[in-house]
Amino acid sequence: MRRFIALTTLAGAVAVNGTALADGGYYGGALDARAAGRAGAFVARADDPMAVHYNPAGLATIGGTVFMVGNRFSHNGYSYTRASTLDWGNAAGGVAPMVTFDPVSNEKAAQPLEPLIAIASNLGLRDFGFALAAFAAPGASNLSFPDDGGQRYMMLKREAIFLNYTASAAWKFRDLFGIGATLEWIAVPKLDYSLMIDGSPFAMDAHPVSSPFDMRASTSGADWFTFNAILGAWVRPVPFLQIGLAGQVIPTSIETKSTLTVTPVDPSLGEIEITRDGLPANDVNVILPLPMMARGGVRYIGLGTHPFDIEVDVEYETWSRVNQFTVDTHGLSAYLLGSDTPLGRIAIAKHWRDTLAVKLGGDVSVIPGVLALRGGAFYETAVADPAYSNVDFPGGRMRQHGLPDLERSDRVASVVRRDAEVLTNLLAGRGQSAREQVVVDEAPERDRELWGLDSH
Repeated sequence: MRRFIALTTLAGAVAVNGTALADGGYYGGALDARAAGRAGAFVARADDPMAVHYNPAGLATIGGTVFMVGNRFSHNGYSYTRASTLDWGNAAGGVAPMVTFDPVSNEKAAQPLEPLIAIASNLGLRDFGFALAAFAAPGASNLSFPDDGGQRYMMLKREAIFLNYTASAAWKFRDLFGIGATLEWIAVPKLDYSLMIDGSPFAMDAHPVSSPFDMRASTSGADWFTFNAILGAWVRPVPFLQIGLAGQVIPTSIETKSTLTVTPVDPSLGEIEITRDGLPANDVNVILPLPMMARGGVRYIGLGTHPFDIEVDVEYETWSRVNQFTVDTHGLSAYLLGSDTPLGRIAIAKHWRDTLAVKLGGDVSVIPGVLALRGGAFYETAVADPAYSNVDFPGGRMRQHGLPDLERSDRVASVVRRDAEVLTNLLAGRGQSAREQVVVDEAPERDRELWGLDSH
């Protein structure tokens, strides 16, 4: 029984998703420099190619053609200190020593690559908008902690790459309202995870600090296609007020095709044989539910010598769908120390909760047509109960500030704009990030301001 618990724990615990968007759950950080500068308050405004993500209906307000290229650099300085514990695995005379643990930190904090590329155009149709985009979901894709750290039985390493490919279309009726939709292809070309497990075969044998039967368990796999969709709409009942609504509407899950390996730390224990129906096998499926999402925003547009806008968004995500991670071993068994243990279908409890976020952000035109200033802040409720917290994902309450961010705009056919954002996430310790955007306007007769207020 002891061995069964250990082996099913190792197989199930590796069922975790990477890319920890500033949202909780799998994600951490806002997508798109302009939206990030407003702390993600962008669902009503949504007037650049990343409307494919925030509110596809906004694509109908983009005149001409806009091409966007970006990359975000981040420093994911996660750290963890395990509480002191009694080490009953090394008790002497019925007395267990108290063991303290040193702090551990993510050894791969620098993340230089988180790209996006998008193109949006009305194709010469005044009331329409179309877009294609490819981007990495924002967040910490690579985490690595010491093999002998206090977190070793939760996680050693995790590397995940989430890519989104989208095709979107939108239509508007004059400047009164618009609707749009995004079809989304989610690809996970890499999902690797490893942790240490105690493989002791002896009943009632506790090793909370380390064990002579410690084993490194890993899964490695990919899921090349998961379908989803985003629907959006906006309405502008009066010139100074705009309301936006959007939602990710399909309940779906990532299901990787992965391999499972288990290697004892002590080589004298020999190899662990994993079989199915008596033949060598190690293929498993890792199943990770994805949340649905609904977001709404109200935007006030101030006109005059120095136009400005301010927006308040509310976002709800159904993270309660992630009640558990699942590893389907399809009948695998593990042979260890003369005994064969069936692994079965393993469920690892997460018990995540739905989250609610409030986001406030805006822009002000400092020099109309030349320079704009933006900023924002947001708060999101915790996705994980403290009893189910882990180092794999940021699960607590999240707060973020978008410090004032300057944007320079020129009335020319082609401009290069650089948005620099400093995002402070008090839970995850995220660092600076920056993007470059190249904008090409093939409809100069509209003479629209690139910061977007008069494009509506």
